[in-house]
Amino acid sequence: MGITDFQRSIRKNSLGSSDMAAVMGLSPWRTAYDVWLEKTGQLEEQAPNASMEAGTMFEQGVLRYAEEQLGPIIRNQRRTCKDAPLAANIDALVVADGRAVEAKTAGLFGPLTGHWGEAGTDDFPAPYIIQCYVHMICCDSDFCHLAAFLGGRGFVLYGVGRDEVVANGIKDWACRFWDNHVVANLPPEGSTPSMDIVRRIKREPESVVEVPPVLVDTYQTLRQIRLDAAKREEAAKAELLAALGTAEGGNYGAGMVTYLECKRKAYSVAEITYRKLLIKEQK
Repeated sequence: MGITDFQRSIRKNSLGSSDMAAVMGLSPWRTAYDVWLEKTGQLEEQAPNASMEAGTMFEQGVLRYAEEQLGPIIRNQRRTCKDAPLAANIDALVVADGRAVEAKTAGLFGPLTGHWGEAGTDDFPAPYIIQCYVHMICCDSDFCHLAAFLGGRGFVLYGVGRDEVVANGIKDWACRFWDNHVVANLPPEGSTPSMDIVRRIKREPESVVEVPPVLVDTYQTLRQIRLDAAKREEAAKAELLAALGTAEGGNYGAGMVTYLECKRKAYSVAEITYRKLLIKEQK
C-alpha cells in the first residue's frame, strides 16, 4: 500500500526502519547524506515509479503468504520508540504475539541481489536485518519475521531474534545522528548524496552561492577522463571490427570474438536488427 501525504510528513520527525541502514552505512541504495537531506526537508517529494508500484502490489501477496505461515496478521501498523528518535512503519503484526512482519521482494525484474540464505534463518541482507531490529525496538519485542518472494526461489520466510547489545547500538547511533546532524542541521561527514537524491533537492530560482573550486576542478577532470576513455574505446572497437574483415567471428589467444546479428522488438517497428560485439574467454 502506498503511503499518504500525512504519513510522509510524520516520517520526517523520526528515523524510520529503512533509514537506519543508510545512516549506518549499510545500505546499497541510500547514504547517510540522503537521509539528512530528507529529514531536514530539503527534497522535493518523489513520485512513485514503476518499480515502487510493482513492489507495493507484490507485497500484498507476500503478506498473504506470511499469514498462511504465522496466523492472522494486522496490516500497516506504526510504532515509535520512547528513548530514541526511531519509528517503524510495519507491514504487519502477528495477532497472536505482536511480532512484526516485514515483507520484501527481490529479483522480480532482474538477477537476485544480496545474499539470501536458508529459509528459517537470519541469513538475509544486512539492510533488512537493521530494518527488522528497528521494528523490534519500536514494538518492544524479541523477534521479527521477514517474509520474501525471491525470483527463482518463490516464497521464503526468515526471522531474526533480538540481541540487546545490537539494539542499544542502533538506538545510540540514531540519537547521535539526529542530534548532531538533523537537529544541528549539519551534513554527516564522510558521506555524499546519491545522484538520484541530489536531483530532488529544492532549488531557489536565480539564487547563487559560492562553491569550493576543488569540486569544480575534480568534476571537470573526471568528466574529461571519461570522455577521452570513451573515444579510445570506440577507436579500439572499430580497429577490432576491422580486423575481422568480412567474418562474424575471430579466434584470439584466450578465446573468441564474435560480431553477430541480434534482433529485438521495438514499439515503432516490428523488429530491429543490429550486431553486437562479444568477447568469450575460454574456460
